[in-house]
Amino acid sequence: MAWGFRSAISRRTVKTVALACVLCATSAKYAYAQDAAPAAAPPAQAKPDPFKFSADNLIMVWTVKPEKTADFESAWTAIKDKLTKSEKPDLKELGTSINILKVDVPPTAGAPVVYLFHLNPPSKTLTYEPTFILYSSGAFPERPEADAIYNKLKDAIQGMNPWPLKKIGG
Repeated sequence: MAWGFRSAISRRTVKTVALACVLCATSAKYAYAQDAAPAAAPPAQAKPDPFKFSADNLIMVWTVKPEKTADFESAWTAIKDKLTKSEKPDLKELGTSINILKVDVPPTAGAPVVYLFHLNPPSKTLTYEPTFILYSSGAFPERPEADAIYNKLKDAIQGMNPWPLKKIGG
């Protein structure tokens, strides 16, 4: 009987030591994984700016609500005017690159009016995003003026699609 008692104690001791070893190994592995893991998740990559271009020649196609064409035209005329008169070379380049054209077809009831901005050459350093131009570029230092233009644009624009152009032949 004594042997069975020692045997039970030995079994318990072996099991306890084995359990302690497993727990130590697991906690060491967990600690190593924590040390090896980066302190913070990598920052999410910013979405590409749909108004910043790398093409050498580009057309931006704007669709505008038919009843808001005057607002769209006056807003972009004011933006282009401010940019071209800027003392900052990059803003001046942005403004002079914009050639505004209107598709001249008879209106169809309810159909949007199409405007083409031929960017030749497009700025490769600045964005053509209207809110950047109005609020961040420095072209419009007076907030009320920028707000008035922004309100015209936001109510007029239905969409914009960039068309990068590739020259064919010589």
